[in-house]
Amino acid sequence: MSNCYFIQTARLGVRRADAADAEFIHALWTSPEVMKYVGFSQGLPITVEAVRRQLCEGPEGEFGSRLMVEDLVSGDRIGQTKLSIPDEHGICEPDIKLHPSTWGKGYGRELWHALIDYAFEHSDARTVQGTPNRSNTASVRMQRGAGMIQVGEGVFETHIGKVPGAIPVPHYVLHISREAWEAQASKRQPEE
Repeated sequence: MSNCYFIQTARLGVRRADAADAEFIHALWTSPEVMKYVGFSQGLPITVEAVRRQLCEGPEGEFGSRLMVEDLVSGDRIGQTKLSIPDEHGICEPDIKLHPSTWGKGYGRELWHALIDYAFEHSDARTVQGTPNRSNTASVRMQRGAGMIQVGEGVFETHIGKVPGAIPVPHYVLHISREAWEAQASKRQPEE
């Protein structure tokens, strides 16, 4: 188990991924089960070495880099996540990919809340945005459960024609503003 977590929840630790995590991340990214809702129904066609290169060449901080999610009890890797650097509009977008063996245990919800908290506490983000596939009802429900509201919808087609097997991804656009998050946080604080 790592002692360099910058996010910890009741059950999970999040740390920056390194080259030793490449095979685990590769297994997630090439899994049709994991990638079907993000436009790669056959998995992402990528090599372990290409994943390793991305990990070694990525940003140094937690924003914009690949992050590992570990079970605090076992120390096992259970997923990969990312927090984008807030853009020129102050929008930060998390991403979560958990191993299918962990699905249905509430890890996604726990991690999503922690990522939102971290984005607002450690950056100048004005909005955290989620763009779940409209067919991924579990992700949509998880994001709405974190207080996010729908502000639009769209279709991702970025990789079509560039990556073999890429398919369009119809998605919702969900937001939570810093003000809404602060209001939620104040309700969670015990009264003194």
